[in-house]
Amino acid sequence: MNTGRPIDHIVLAVHDLDAAAAVYEGLGFTLTPRATHEDRMGTSNRIAQFAGKNFIEILEVDRPDKLAPHDFAKEPPFFSFGGQSKALLEDREGISMLVFAGEDAHADAARFSATGVPTYEVFDFDRKARLPGGDEVTVSFSLTFATSPDMPEIAFFVCQNRAPQYFWKPEFQQHENGAEVISAVYIASPDPARDAAFVSSMFDGEVTDIDGGKAVACGAGQEVRILTPEVILKRDPSLRLAPDSSPMFVGIALTSGEARATTPAAAACGIFIEWVEKS
Repeated sequence: MNTGRPIDHIVLAVHDLDAAAAVYEGLGFTLTPRATHEDRMGTSNRIAQFAGKNFIEILEVDRPDKLAPHDFAKEPPFFSFGGQSKALLEDREGISMLVFAGEDAHADAARFSATGVPTYEVFDFDRKARLPGGDEVTVSFSLTFATSPDMPEIAFFVCQNRAPQYFWKPEFQQHENGAEVISAVYIASPDPARDAAFVSSMFDGEVTDIDGGKAVACGAGQEVRILTPEVILKRDPSLRLAPDSSPMFVGIALTSGEARATTPAAAACGIFIEWVEKS
């Protein structure tokens, strides 16, 4: 079995990007300047990049009247990037999508189709980005979405970065809190074995038993941890979870220079941040 695909980023959907950015800067993160997506996406973001080549995308749906909605009757079906976060924000802030790194979005779409993973039309887009020195450049991406009928409130996608030379910048990867890489993403699920099997099916990540659930390998040193709501609530009582809650993303583990107390979801826009000392 393969080790799975590395985590590229999480999409953290928030009501107010400026307010959320202030929260994350207060937690010691360096953020990129505000960037605006195409109208059909209806979103804008700021990003906390990490030296380990993944990142937190803080996302606001700031043009909900302009975004293109889901169209599952289309062939192939169309998945709405902005629509997924908009739906989540009707209930709460938090992670709407987990993203894996990819080099060929179309090949990943074919892989999903061949293995029975529900997938959608490949989504290509460009946006403007501002470099640390102030210059404006165009960055480009191709996205391949995947969903599970057993996890209706969350989604996954593969991100092919078609202009990495303009995206990854060391100046944006220096954080006062010492964050270096997202090493784990947490899902609360009433059926960890079922949902771990789906996550594994996307990229053949090895599934192992952990206390309270399952872990799925996502490249070297990274994993998705799928735990029961009861176990998750012991980590962060500020979360709103019931034993039979639909699966939802609830937190991340960040490897940093030193371990420290977990930042609860109530203080980090709907997700807990577990700080793990670099080994």
